[in-house]
Amino acid sequence: MFMFPRRSSILLLDDDAAIRRLMTLLLKRAGYRVHAVDKGNEAIAALDRSRYDIILLDIMMPTEGGMTVVNHLRKKDPAMLKRVLIVTGTPPAILKSIAGEVAGIVNKPFEAQTLLDAVERAAKS
Repeated sequence: MFMFPRRSSILLLDDDAAIRRLMTLLLKRAGYRVHAVDKGNEAIAALDRSRYDIILLDIMMPTEGGMTVVNHLRKKDPAMLKRVLIVTGTPPAILKSIAGEVAGIVNKPFEAQTLLDAVERAAKS
């Protein structure tokens, strides 16, 4: 019996509803399974319940943003940081402290293909 290859599961954290919907749509059309949340504590709860292949995080959020999740992973699952993509409009100087820990950074605004290429690289790492 032919089996389709399993596509990666993605946890997506972004507080901007329009961006979250856009990224979810792009990723699902590319065949990924996406769980999208808008608060860092929701992302941490999802990570405690399930295993994700890739995590997309917005860093600049009013409260409990992507850095909350990064700090959680540093304590609970540091190896998973290599599967984290930061999707943000944050100035590069602010991101220097975590750039070496994560799989990559996608700057907003982004081209759809740029996001998909970054996710594909993270999935293969």
